[in-house]
Amino acid sequence: MRIVTLALCVLTNLSACHSTLKVSGAAPQESALAPNLLATSVYGEPMLLGRIDRKGLTSGPFAQWFDTEYASYTVHTQELADIKSKLAGVDILVFMGTWCPDSQREVPRFYKILDYLQADERRLAVIAVDDHPDRRKTSPGGEEKGRNIEYVPTFIFLRNDVEIGRIIESPQVSLEADMADILRK
Repeated sequence: MRIVTLALCVLTNLSACHSTLKVSGAAPQESALAPNLLATSVYGEPMLLGRIDRKGLTSGPFAQWFDTEYASYTVHTQELADIKSKLAGVDILVFMGTWCPDSQREVPRFYKILDYLQADERRLAVIAVDDHPDRRKTSPGGEEKGRNIEYVPTFIFLRNDVEIGRIIESPQVSLEADMADILRK
């Protein structure tokens, strides 16, 4: 009887953790998966996976690099002079790895720029992807599917669900200048 009860408990738990919900790639839809899913990287370090937010990035082991980079970055305000109005109606998808040094540098800077612009964070979707060789650049909700994510971070700007530009891994000039060029399209 104990074996049958144990087997039923295991099967119930396994089926309860399986999600068949498909999340479309359009930003910034809500995911059925809980935000800020904590996992362990292939190197044994903590990482976030799936839909994440500022709260996840500013807590636990991630706060050290996020807060340090955010505080030390100076926004290039001259490059953003006419950008605030052009940000209206634009959704931004960010694919990053909390395990990735480029993401650890660029994502806090991007948040600081958005704060300077007083951007609506409801138009921002940040997706943390895996570092495992078998699941590289994937997320539990599959938000990366059809987005051609090869390097992180990748910042994708969308107007009316149509991509108008992206910044991949590190900016060509600066985050501000690259962002301004995209938003002026």
